[in-house]
Amino acid sequence: MMYPVQTLLYYPGCSIKRDFIVVERTSKAVLEALGYKLVEINNWYCCGGFPGVTLSEHSKYVSSLRTLTMAQMQARELGTDTVVTLCPFCYNTLKQGEQLRSIKPDLYTRVASYLRDEFTPYQGGLRVVHFVELLYSKLSDLAKLSEGRLKGIRVAPYYGCMLLRPKSIALDNPDNPEIIERILRPLGAEPVKYPYRTYCCGSFHTLGEPEIVKRNTSKIASSITSSGASITVTPCPLCLYNLRVNTNLRVLHLSEIVAYALNLRDFLDEESFKILSTLRGEI
Repeated sequence: MMYPVQTLLYYPGCSIKRDFIVVERTSKAVLEALGYKLVEINNWYCCGGFPGVTLSEHSKYVSSLRTLTMAQMQARELGTDTVVTLCPFCYNTLKQGEQLRSIKPDLYTRVASYLRDEFTPYQGGLRVVHFVELLYSKLSDLAKLSEGRLKGIRVAPYYGCMLLRPKSIALDNPDNPEIIERILRPLGAEPVKYPYRTYCCGSFHTLGEPEIVKRNTSKIASSITSSGASITVTPCPLCLYNLRVNTNLRVLHLSEIVAYALNLRDFLDEESFKILSTLRGEI
C-alpha cells in the first residue's frame, strides 16, 4: 500500500543512536510504511538531557535552541515545519525550547544573545512532535496494514513522565492518557489500564541512586501483573531499560510491537520477535 510521502526532520538524540538501535530501526521502518520520509538534522547536538535537572534557568535551554536553530535552516530547504523525535526526553526538552520564545520572551532573548555569535538564533515556526503523535495521526492506516495481527494480546501501555509533564507540552491528558491505547486497538490488541501507568520509573536515577528505580519499578510491575496483561509496551527507551533490568515483565518499545503488527519483522531483534510470536502461538 502506497501513501503520499511527507518529509519530516528527524532528531535522533544521543541515547537512541548509542544504546537503542533497535528502537530507531523499528521506528523508522514503521514511519516509512506510513508514508513518512525522515531526514536527519545536520550537525545535531545533544538536547541537554531535559530542563528539570539543570540549575541555571537560561543554560538549560541553550542546547535545545541551538538544535532548533540548525533544524530551522534545514527545514526551509526541505519545505517542512515538523521535527520528530523518538525519545521522550528529547521531545520534552525540544518542545519546551520551542515554546520559550512565546512563553518566556525575556529568557529567550538572553539565550538567543548567547547563541548569536554562532548563527541567527531560532525564530519560531517549527513543530516538535513525538513518534507517538505520528502513529496516532494514522490510526486508519495502522488498522489496514496490521490486519488485526495482534488480536487477543492484552497489552499494558506504560507512559512514564516525559510525554505528559509539564502540562504545557503534554501530548495527552496527563492524568488519564489514552493515546497509546488508541494506537493499540486498530492493531487488534486489547489495551489494559492499571493505576501506575504514568508513575515515574525512577528515570536517570538508575545511574546514581538505583534503589529509587527498584522501588518505583516494583510498584509499576506489581500493578501491571495484577492487570492481567501479557506484555508491556512503552514509548520511552529509558523506561524500557529500567523495567527490563529491574522487573520480570516482558517489555517492548512501542515501535517494536507496531513493527511486528505491520509485518515488518526483519527490523526486530530476535528476542522481541520471539516474545511476540510466542504470544500469538506461532512457536
